[in-house]
Amino acid sequence: MEWTDLKQLDNLILGTKALGTQIEEIGVSGEGRSLYGVTVGDKPATRTIVIIAGCHADEIIGPLAAVSMIQDLVRQPLLGVKFKIVPVVDPDFLHRNAEALPVTPTLHDLLSVNQNRDLEGHFTDKTYPECVAIRQWIQRSAQIDAYFSLHSAGLISPGLFFYVGSGTETRCVGHVADCVAAATPDYIPLLTHDPTGETQTVLSPGFLEVAIPNVEELDPEKPSNSLAFIAHHFQPQFIGVSEIPLAVCPALSNVSLSEIDQCNRRFSRTGHIDHAFQEISLDTQLFIIKTFIESVAQYIVTA
Repeated sequence: MEWTDLKQLDNLILGTKALGTQIEEIGVSGEGRSLYGVTVGDKPATRTIVIIAGCHADEIIGPLAAVSMIQDLVRQPLLGVKFKIVPVVDPDFLHRNAEALPVTPTLHDLLSVNQNRDLEGHFTDKTYPECVAIRQWIQRSAQIDAYFSLHSAGLISPGLFFYVGSGTETRCVGHVADCVAAATPDYIPLLTHDPTGETQTVLSPGFLEVAIPNVEELDPEKPSNSLAFIAHHFQPQFIGVSEIPLAVCPALSNVSLSEIDQCNRRFSRTGHIDHAFQEISLDTQLFIIKTFIESVAQYIVTA
């Protein structure tokens, strides 16, 4: 998988159909592009994992990770679980970002990707036809045992972290945290704080609990995210969000979110920042995200 595969995601998705995936056009985007829902894995399995990626089109690792997962699962299914995956939630804005990338993109090019809108924050309302179509497709599932929304953290970040939905079993988080720690190179810190300030609850290094509102029904007039939608309709064992950066800069560990944002804007504008940082290769990012998802799959199958 390469960064420029963003330019041919539809072909890569459709190319897995001959290998045994079930691919449905579940809707179309505002500009008429296809939205695909892919079912792959152990078809008779009673456990179901749902993954969506690309709610924020400038967070480009998610769609690549989702397509890479599909390719891996069609070759070697995980026994006892099937996956339902929407690899690209916002194909219109992702298309614009992909077209802006050169043949061999640098970190500066990746950080300059900026076409974005908040399909995550408006997942439950009627603002975006993409979200409506994805909700309808997901609701065809009888049950969902685990759910993932794939995102990126601040592109140059102090470290790596994941959000876990409130109510997840402690044993599950411990198992997943151990697997992810083993898969993460030493140069990437697993954060014990949330640089965004979204939560102060640390479950394990790199794993932060995010609250999901305790309400019985979603208010159709009030936008909410996909985590709340899934929690209220399916009560899965695990809800997770990846927040993986493109590069790590330990000097940003004790600064405010605004300073991290300024650092990213400066690098996007000039290609330089005042602190040493290390880029995370695409292969490493993909491996960490896959480990995150697969470790949850292992837990729900054996628990």
